[in-house]
Formats: sequence, C-alpha cells, structure tokens
Amino acid sequence: MVKPIIGVVPLYDKEKDSFWMLPGYMHGIAAAGGIAVMLPMTDSAVMVQQLSDQFDGFLFTGGQDVSPTLYQEQKKNYCGEAICVM
Repeated sequence: MVKPIIGVVPLYDKEKDSFWMLPGYMHGIAAAGGIAVMLPMTDSAVMVQQLSDQFDGFLFTGGQDVSPTLYQEQKKNYCGEAICVM
C-alpha cells in the first residue's frame, strides 16, 4: 500500500526567525496512514509548482494572515502579522 504524502505548511516565528509546527499535525497525518513533510516557506512560483506536483495533499495549519496583496486588497488595521505565500 502506497501512503499519501502530505505537505504541511509550517508556522513562522519572526522573533526567532524559525519555522515550526505543533507535533500533533505530523502525528495526526501519520496516524491516518500518511507521510507528513514540512514544506519550505517560499514565494517562488517555480518551487511551489514543483512541490505541488510531488504531494498528494496539503495541510494549511494556520498562523499569520495571508498578505492581502496576493488578492489585490489593502491590509486592514485589524489584520495580524501577514506573510506572503504563493
């Protein structure tokens, strides 16, 4: 049986300049029969396309707001820290 490979989007800790995630995400995917892989943070469309071709699914864990510039909007005052992802 081939296990599905699931890309997991990490959280970014600006203070520590590090990527991380709660282990429950990885354990949950493994318990469901998948293989979890933490994804790199990138804004390279080429890299995102290559990665998307390699995975069976993705888990977006939450965290910072997605930058409104990605959907042609202005950041509102009530938005949290935004990251730019593609």
